[in-house]
Amino acid sequence: IIFRPLGFVLTVTLLASLLVSLMLTPVLVSKWVSPGRHIPEGFWGRLYRFSEKGFVALENGYQRLLQWTLAHGRTTVILALVIFISGLTLLPFLTTSFLPKVDHGDVRVRFRLPEGARIEQTDAMVELILKKIYQVVKPEEILHTQAYDGEDREGYGVALGFDQGPNIGYVSVKLVERNRRHRSSNEIAEALRREVKKIPGLASIEVSVESITAAALSGGARPVSLEIQGSDLDQIVAYGRRLKADMEKIPGLVDIIISQRPPRPELWVEIDRTKAARLGLNTAMIGATLRNYYYGFEATTIRDAGDSYDIFTRITESDKNRLDTLDQAPLVTADGRVVPLSSVADIVRGSGPIEIQRKNRQRMVKVEADLYRLSLGQAKEEIKRLLEADPPPMGTTVHFGGDIEEQKKAFRDMTILLFMGIGLVYMLMASLFGNLKDPLIVMFSVPFAFTGVLYAFYLTGTSLGIMSFMGVIMLMGIVVNNAIVLLDYTHLLQSRGSALYQAVIQAGRSRLRPVLMTTLTTFFGMLPMAVSTAVGAEAWNPLGITMLGGLSVSTLVSLVLVPTIYYRLESRRADGK
Repeated sequence: IIFRPLGFVLTVTLLASLLVSLMLTPVLVSKWVSPGRHIPEGFWGRLYRFSEKGFVALENGYQRLLQWTLAHGRTTVILALVIFISGLTLLPFLTTSFLPKVDHGDVRVRFRLPEGARIEQTDAMVELILKKIYQVVKPEEILHTQAYDGEDREGYGVALGFDQGPNIGYVSVKLVERNRRHRSSNEIAEALRREVKKIPGLASIEVSVESITAAALSGGARPVSLEIQGSDLDQIVAYGRRLKADMEKIPGLVDIIISQRPPRPELWVEIDRTKAARLGLNTAMIGATLRNYYYGFEATTIRDAGDSYDIFTRITESDKNRLDTLDQAPLVTADGRVVPLSSVADIVRGSGPIEIQRKNRQRMVKVEADLYRLSLGQAKEEIKRLLEADPPPMGTTVHFGGDIEEQKKAFRDMTILLFMGIGLVYMLMASLFGNLKDPLIVMFSVPFAFTGVLYAFYLTGTSLGIMSFMGVIMLMGIVVNNAIVLLDYTHLLQSRGSALYQAVIQAGRSRLRPVLMTTLTTFFGMLPMAVSTAVGAEAWNPLGITMLGGLSVSTLVSLVLVPTIYYRLESRRADGK
């Protein structure tokens, strides 16, 4: 979903650019470009002459550098290896993520009271949390707030992945745009999290920086999710609680919850099927009758003067809330007699699980957590250490879910795409150069793109995620351009009779400006993307940083390393070695 539009747009625009450069550009050059170079007078003329002196000095300096590297080829290769290895030493500091977290200005509080709490208690808790919000969040940071609790009759919220019940409530805060406040939504959420956790009487509370709409689309999934599966529910619940307690000691893991809720108080209507059958009643009839009495039933609709009124029937509010009237609920038998519920059933108080999750036909309990100033990769490594210290019991398995599972799938696919891209680039160059050696020399610029990316990640604190991985794949087709320009012009000079040494030096000096043009245009085109602080910039910052880091280091190394390797290989071939 993410890559297909990008690949399509890049392919179409590059093909259009190719057609323009092959067809329109030569025509315009023949019409508009005159022989010689006209130097304007005045300010622009002085500016041109000043800049030209600078470019000439740069070319002279590069020529001297190239002469030194050709004379000290072994030292040059060793220095390049040192640069590459220095990048590899940064791998332990590399963190990974899935999708960038964008500050949309949404903070959501979800809380749960003990099972059996009444809706009036939940309403009071909503009001208390709203007061806490206005104490923690400044009025100028808030755009609006909303809250709801309980459950809807149709069950739409449950279908969208939200927990509902008389003891469950949600409070949502919409903040002003990021550039109008000094704190990020994550910082506000953390400050609010510290305050609301002090409220007594809460069974659990979570503070997330996700809108209700986004939560509905994601099914309420958390970045970190551990799926514990087994046949013994009590065993996996006990292990899940141990893991939850251990995960709470890891800094950066917040709002840790276990999916298996405490048992809810229940009233069991145990039907004597023999007695019920004698009266012409069955379980379904009794259950439907009790539901209509206590939950209500839409009996009919009255239409009056274009307006519709639903007729909703149930027993009175006072009787509905009295448990001692349940066994007196009237049941109508098949022959029209009315008998109380107590004549065919016993009422038993008890408790039971709210739900039992299953996956692959096995019972499952999830331990989920959110992240605050901790990358997804770091969280995964910390949890792995916990699992090694406290392995699951016999017959129980633990799998990573959530963003960790999705990240694994995405990285596997993108790694395949990366190697496919490298292979296609090499095969294309081999067909155009007509040999296998020159493309191999050009490909020496690719490893240093990775070096530049690692340096950029380390210096900016960027993690390797979907967007940055996409930038790495794009770099594979970009960083080889400079080496192709240098090598192709070297071949041209050699075909015109220049000696190898002179051809390499002249190609480097003559092609320095085109190399800088292609590199700097890409660099400055990506710079706004890398440094932008606009609303939503977190989504594209990693892509820009990846491109800038890889392009910078790869270009600098390619200008020196590619000519040097080509010169040494050609010299050895000419000497017959």
